[in-house]
Amino acid sequence: MKDKIKEIMDYYGLNQKEFADRINVSPQTISDVLKEKRNAGDKIIQGIIEAFDEINPLWLIKDIGDILLDNEKMQEIKTKRTFHDLHFKDIEELVLFCAKHEDVLMQHKVFSNIIDKNAAFRVLKLVKGYGDNS
Repeated sequence: MKDKIKEIMDYYGLNQKEFADRINVSPQTISDVLKEKRNAGDKIIQGIIEAFDEINPLWLIKDIGDILLDNEKMQEIKTKRTFHDLHFKDIEELVLFCAKHEDVLMQHKVFSNIIDKNAAFRVLKLVKGYGDNS
């Protein structure tokens, strides 16, 4: 685990304190693991998995595969994160969310169909002179 922690720190350009802060452990804990005074426990492993989405958990835990997840897995993680908690207090908050996550949302056929239909409806309204221009 010591070598894997060093590899992760090198990949992200982090020193021991920065790395410890990212995974919510003390810098001394990381120092002790790197000096092999203690083993990396579940808290460190879980911290790495939660703090560094790109890191392949199978590589970290079982030494299977590469250090980084492939693009397909990364897209899956980003999508899950985007749709994790969709509770909005008002329409403005929903609009801001959609604007911020437009690229991910447009990859979903249902969402892109809604946008396309809405855009087509607005164009028809403008062409036929219905309603206002909003």
